[in-house]
Amino acid sequence: MKLAKLRIENFRHLGSSLQPLELDFTDALGRVRDLTLLVGPNTSGKTTILDAIAAALGPTLEMPTLRPGFKQTPRRVVRRGALHATVTCWLRFSPEEIAATRELFQLADISQPVPDAPEVTLTWTYPDPKNESDYGFTRCVPLLGWTLLKGRVQVARLLATGRVDWSWFQRVGGVFTFDQERTGLGKSISRQVWNIIHGTAEAAQHNEELQTTDPRTLLIDMALRSLVPSIAPKDQSPDEFQLIQERYARVCVPRRIVGAVRDELGEFDVYFSDGENSYTYDGLSSGEKKVLLLLIRFVAEYMHQSLVLIDELELNQHQLWQGKLAYLVPRMGEGNQIIATTHAPYVLGGVEPEAVIDLGNLGKVQATGAE
Repeated sequence: MKLAKLRIENFRHLGSSLQPLELDFTDALGRVRDLTLLVGPNTSGKTTILDAIAAALGPTLEMPTLRPGFKQTPRRVVRRGALHATVTCWLRFSPEEIAATRELFQLADISQPVPDAPEVTLTWTYPDPKNESDYGFTRCVPLLGWTLLKGRVQVARLLATGRVDWSWFQRVGGVFTFDQERTGLGKSISRQVWNIIHGTAEAAQHNEELQTTDPRTLLIDMALRSLVPSIAPKDQSPDEFQLIQERYARVCVPRRIVGAVRDELGEFDVYFSDGENSYTYDGLSSGEKKVLLLLIRFVAEYMHQSLVLIDELELNQHQLWQGKLAYLVPRMGEGNQIIATTHAPYVLGGVEPEAVIDLGNLGKVQATGAE
């Protein structure tokens, strides 16, 4: 799934019914760019554009696309003086994604036909003029185009049945949002691995699967599972730890992830090296931690064929890493489209000029916490 064009009307301070804000994410040949950078000063609307995309697509995708700090109420979303905010997205789907979604509907025993529609126009209006949904009203052209946004949620539901495996996440996409704090990370790990890392006492009152947002715990979990892969066919997912090691080394050279080890007290940790010295997760710089949060989410949530929204791509990064991130982030998964905001000139130097949308200053923000 790719976003080719966007129109915003009355969403916070952006656009109006008479003069909507329109953005084009295609190149000179009409192809959707892998990376688009939104550039502009504070209050220019960069974060608000990402919020508009996430709010419009989330209800149909049935995915948690909104950043934690986003408050969806008419007062905070709709431009002052207007009755409704409207966001229109022109979405493109490859023949392979259409075929995969159609097959997923069949595997899920859903009789709803999936149209052969390479482009779907989705229009989201908030609040719902019919007062039927708290999340707004969505209309698609063609009418059944909404089915093409359901592939990823169907994979998640079918995994437990054994009808699909993890490779299906490489065939259908979704929408993922990274806020400035890189929150949103979360993953279940098994009780056995939790006990190895933290001991049995802390897990005594939990269920079989334990949810954690701690990057260090997730890295150790991935490292242990890399060493001892599952023999169950349905659990044959990619080697997540190896993927993170490879991508981290490319962005943060000469730094690299050595692996999970036990210290002299028998406690597990993740060790890193800068080429001369070794250090644990606690010794990472803020920039390294931000890179890891990006990498872990990309890998753990199987981001492929997806639209990925990143606020402040260069956050806490060394100047040399900023350009590398702009180059490597679109390549962290297969077929992803990245739309990111930035202030950094070093990031701009790493991309083609046509991939940059200069917002200038679209007016002062009326909603707290938006840009």
